[in-house]
Amino acid sequence: MSSSPNGNVAFFYDIPVELVVELGRTRLTVGKLATLGVDDIVPLDRTAGQPLDIVVGGQLFGRGEVVVQDDRLALRIVELKRKASGE
Repeated sequence: MSSSPNGNVAFFYDIPVELVVELGRTRLTVGKLATLGVDDIVPLDRTAGQPLDIVVGGQLFGRGEVVVQDDRLALRIVELKRKASGE
C-alpha cells in the first residue's frame, strides 16, 4: 500500500488524533505521592537534552525536542518511527 493518499485511504487523512509529548516517567509509592507538595522536585527517567517521546494512539510515533514558536511551546520532530516492511 502506498503512503500517499488515494481513493482507498484518503478519507483517513481528515480524522483527528491526539498527539502526546511525554516528558518522562517515574514510579512512586502511593505514600510518596501523597506527600508531594508545591516546589517538590520529582526526578524523571530522562537526561536533560534527550529527545522526548511523541505518542499517537498509545504507540511511539517518533521523538522531538521542545522549541518556542510565537511565544508558545512547540515541538521539532527529530526522529520518526517507521514500520518495518511486512508489518
